[in-house]
Amino acid sequence: MWRLVGSLIRLAIELGLHHDPTTQLVPAGEVTQGEAPSEMVPVFTEEECQTRIRLWGIVLIHDRGTSILLGRPLGISPADTNVPRPTRPPTATLNDFSDHFELSHPIADIQADIINSLYKPNKQSAESIMHNATRIVKSMADFRRGLPERYKYYFSGSDDWTIEKKLELVQGITEDEGLTLLKLGIARILLFRALFSSKELSYSQRRKALVDGPFHVFVMSSHSLLSS
Repeated sequence: MWRLVGSLIRLAIELGLHHDPTTQLVPAGEVTQGEAPSEMVPVFTEEECQTRIRLWGIVLIHDRGTSILLGRPLGISPADTNVPRPTRPPTATLNDFSDHFELSHPIADIQADIINSLYKPNKQSAESIMHNATRIVKSMADFRRGLPERYKYYFSGSDDWTIEKKLELVQGITEDEGLTLLKLGIARILLFRALFSSKELSYSQRRKALVDGPFHVFVMSSHSLLSS
């Protein structure tokens, strides 16, 4: 998988998918040597732009997901691409543009931040590591707050529910919801793995990463939801 994703990234770069297609322009007509073109027109149609943006989004999802699972460097740095995130067209159906696909991109950005900040080979101080971890945890919290309303009970608020009501929540989870929770859960697990494995952090800091209560609640909840 690691090699296949690497080949996928290089092929996509060869096709220029890492450049924002909406900003690429060409002269409208022939240009006389030494003269500036009178008019510039887009290289790609609107449909072609959206296709290229989606394709590049898929490449980034695979790149970030593979890197975070293996703890290896990204195939392409965030600074080396300027393509916007794919957005749902007004007329798109669920089959054309799933909720999970839309939500995968902010998760991919979080995954890239974890790799670049906590899995890089350069030695960091404990203060720098904790600063990066705090920023990433905040990004995750912001992402969770921005999720659609139906996600809120997967994280909290169901403590007083009956077993029947909790089972109903689990049984009603959709594929899009399950995949989104899984990706977010994996990112959180590997964030804490980096902290627990860091020799620069004190024992108490590493132990907190291992026994973080909210972390375990989240992981257990995600696991139970996805395995049901």
